[in-house]
This record gives sequence, structure tokens and C-alpha cells, in this order.
Amino acid sequence: MIPVLLVVEAVVAAILIVAAIVLRDPARAAILVSAAVAIFFGYRHVAVLTAESPIAGRPVQLLWALIGLGAVLLAWRGGTLLRIATRALNALGLGLILVACLVIVPHELAQVGTAAPAAAPVPAERPTAPSSKPLRDIWFLVLDRYGSAQSLELNYGIEEQLTPWLAAHGFHVTPDAHANYWRTSLSMASVLNLDYLDALTPGLSAADRLKDHAAGRFLTDLGYRYIHVGSIFGPTRTAIRATDNPLLENTSDFAAAVFDSSLARTIVRWVGEDKIDPRRQRQADWARFELDALDAAVDVPGPKFVFGHLLLPHPPYVFDAEGNLVSDAADARRSRSEAYEAQMTYLDARLKTLLEPLLALPEAERPIVVVMADEGPYPARYEGNPQIAGPDPDFDWSSVTDEELRIKFGILHAMLLPGVDPDRVPHPLTAVNTLRFVFDEYFDAELPLRPDRVLIPGRSAQEPVDISDRLGIGAAR
Repeated sequence: MIPVLLVVEAVVAAILIVAAIVLRDPARAAILVSAAVAIFFGYRHVAVLTAESPIAGRPVQLLWALIGLGAVLLAWRGGTLLRIATRALNALGLGLILVACLVIVPHELAQVGTAAPAAAPVPAERPTAPSSKPLRDIWFLVLDRYGSAQSLELNYGIEEQLTPWLAAHGFHVTPDAHANYWRTSLSMASVLNLDYLDALTPGLSAADRLKDHAAGRFLTDLGYRYIHVGSIFGPTRTAIRATDNPLLENTSDFAAAVFDSSLARTIVRWVGEDKIDPRRQRQADWARFELDALDAAVDVPGPKFVFGHLLLPHPPYVFDAEGNLVSDAADARRSRSEAYEAQMTYLDARLKTLLEPLLALPEAERPIVVVMADEGPYPARYEGNPQIAGPDPDFDWSSVTDEELRIKFGILHAMLLPGVDPDRVPHPLTAVNTLRFVFDEYFDAELPLRPDRVLIPGRSAQEPVDISDRLGIGAAR
């Protein structure tokens, strides 16, 4: 945040100095610049807050115009009224600062001396690598909201094309694979820490468990180079144990939020320079960056563990089937099925290009590759606004149908396991057992598979409800 705030302060200070020189009165300049700052940074906030009210649109714009006109009249008339307004606004500004400090300072002081949270624990059955086995490269690719064939057919009426290609190239495809949790952070924290969240040491958030996970610690302790390709999703953007953590050098989330919530975004669109929503543009930029970074990782010497969390085919839907950027107007004309399928088709093509050189390696050098989803797509009833990419926060999980469960929890899951008998792959398979199985097969980890459970929110996210039986998954192994 600090660089953004410094730039804003510097620009406003420069404008204030110039205005004071031109008007030959700092008080007049301050009134005008304050009004301009309030309008510039407050315009879209007020527009969003009033979007569902009778004053939305033109009335709100008129309100801002009146504020600007009032500031001009106040500066022009000057005199006693200007002095009173200046004192009042100074007091208001001081009050706003004090209110912010009353919220922020106690919170920050409470953090002083607080012990940092302990790292997510390695399971009690800590795996070790037998010296007789080579350390193969491991690729772990997570495709966000890439449903199973059944999930995509039920939700979008489309046919999934990637797993037939993977199966034809030696991957073991698990058609009945399921996510264990309903949300990315929970699902991936469980997978990377090799166990259900309620079995791990309490006190850590899912985001903390993603920053420093058991799989990463185990593999780096064995001597693996850990390449963590950062994503736009905060919890998987960086990893503490990563040897390499390539990131897209773009504006911070805070800078993007400031731009999106200010008049700047509206001005850009008014002048016709912006054909795509900035949030959709960032989705495209990060997706391309991650795919390029994974391509580059192919040539990095091993042994290496390459992790990539791709927010594709996750919305917003920004690509057509050839990978071209789709404008806002063109995207609005697509159905949710058309948009999802186009983005999925582009992702499939890039994944095939990435995997082909790995598959061409001799058997002894071929890597372990896991291609899986963290969760399935949202059913239409739960999707909320698909361009916001978030679920309906008021969705009643107690009303979820069996078909919606198959859509949400059915996931793409395929593994390239050189030297492993395909008959050893467990059926059914839920996400939590993915790395337990891989580590057991290649490192004699002696990690027994966990019972297969699928969980949905209960009265709270901390009290999930097991609905495995509704998906025909037995909890016992």
C-alpha cells in the first residue's frame, strides 16, 4: 500500500502547490483540490453503494457535480465563509484520521509480541526417501474449477476433451475423483498437507497452511528444487519453502483496487481506451504469465517440484478457444457454457504444449505429473454473478441437490506415474489422498490412505457436514 499512498500524496501535493500559486491563496486552492480528490476517489464507491437505489446513475452524477460546483463557488466568494469551511474541513480531516487510528493502532499493538503461528505440521507418518530410488521431477498442476466429465456435462452440457488425450499419453485418469472441500483454500490446504484439516494441528488458517505446507517441506528436505509459480489468488501466490517463486510484475492488489474504485476507471472507459474490464485484464495477464512460467520450468535442471495453481477455466472468462482476449461486449453475448468451454479449450491446448516435451523423455527420466482440479464449477443456482467469479453468499447448502453436488465436487484428476502399476491407483479417489498415494509409491512413505469424505458447510465453515454417502462414496477403506 505504501508506494500507492506515496504517489497519491505526491500528486495531490503538487496539484495543491500549483493551484495555490495560480490562485494566490492556499485556502482557495485547498477547497478546490479537496473537492476534486473526494470526487475522484469517491465517485465509484458511491455509485456502487447506490446501485440498487432510486438515485443510481444520473442523480448520483448530479450530486457530484453539485459538490464540485459548490467548491468552486466557495473558493470564488472567499471571505468569512471560506475560513469557516476551511476550519470545518480541517476538523473533519483530523476526525477521519483519528477514527482510522483508533481502529488500526490497537490492532497493530495487539500483534506486538505475539508469537508467529507455527508451521503446518508434517503428518506423524513422516515419509522418507529410499536411497535406492531416483528422485524424479514432480509436476503438480491445479486447474481451478475444472470439473470432471460428468460435472461439465451436467453443468454446461459440454464434453470434456482433456482426459481422453491424457489417457492416450499414459496418464491414469480417475473418472470418479472428488474434491473434499467446497472452496479452493480449504481443498488445497488439505491436499498439500496430506490430511483433512480437522486432523491437523489447530490454530492456523487455510491460507497459512498453503504458504508453508507439508509436501513442500518434505520435498525440499529431500533436495528438491521447489518452483512455485505464483497465482493471482493470494494464498497460493507465494510459498515459504519455494526455491523459485516467479511472480507477475504488475500493480499490487491495492493499486488495482484504488484504480478500479476511482473515477480513473470511468474516465478511461469514457475516452474509449479500455475495451475490457481491468479485473478481466488482470485475469488474462496472470493466466498467460503462469502458463509461460511453467513452460520455462521445463528446462530447469532437477530434481524439481513444480507447483502451479492456474485460475483457469475459473471465471472471469477472458479467452476464446484460440487464446485471444475477449472484449467485455463480446463476452456479454456469450452464454456461460460457451464462455467456459472456450476458456477450457485454450487451457487444454496450452497444457498439451507444456506436457509434450515431458512425455517425450525416456521412461527412466519421465517425471511424475499430477493434473487435477481443486473444486468443480459452481452450479448455476450457486454461481451468483459469474463475472465476479464468486458464489452467492446466501446460498443455502442444506438445500443442495444431488446433481449440484456432483457438479461442485466432481473434479478432473489424472496422474502420470512412471513405473507404477495402474491397478494400484485407488478407486474411488478423493483429493486428500493424491499426494499420500504418490509419496507412498515413490518414497515408501507408509502413508495409509485416508477415508474418502466430501464436506459441505454446516452451520458454519468450521462445522462441515459429511455428504459422502450422497455421492456414493464410502468413508471406510
